[in-house]
Amino acid sequence: MKVYSFLIGLWLVTVFGHANAQKNLVTNGGFEDELYGWNNSSANQTPWDFKSGKNSCAIVTANTNNWVGIDQTVRIPKKVQTIEFSAWIKTTNVQKGKDDWDGAIFTVVFLGGDDKEMGQGINITNMTGSQDWTLCKKVIKIPEKAYSFKILLAMGNASGTMLIDDVAAKAVD
Repeated sequence: MKVYSFLIGLWLVTVFGHANAQKNLVTNGGFEDELYGWNNSSANQTPWDFKSGKNSCAIVTANTNNWVGIDQTVRIPKKVQTIEFSAWIKTTNVQKGKDDWDGAIFTVVFLGGDDKEMGQGINITNMTGSQDWTLCKKVIKIPEKAYSFKILLAMGNASGTMLIDDVAAKAVD
């Protein structure tokens, strides 16, 4: 009888003792389904270099006069107050334009009513040069009256190559 009580107790601890992992709010963050879910301006899925899975996203530019990238707008679930944003990013020979904010960027913009931007975007990373796969992440408190957010991954007035994989936005308890 003690053995059964012990096993039932162990099972209860196993089932209820672990916090459930938060769901990724980003659609197709690993780029396994081409660029489905992303608004795209000249980015491509690539099977040649990736952090996990079978693909990543590649943004390749030849001059520093344009913004080229992808973005995705996501509705914020009710009662979520804080979100951890993350992405694996790799750069090759990224040369920025004339401004400090130019380069391979990962930015989040919160949107209010009528999808109007609320303030300036929050920069998660801005990379230049050549960097191996790097996990870029930041925990951000959601502003009051924000209904959604836009993730922007781009070569902002920069030349070179930016690879992106495993983009995630997860609610933080």
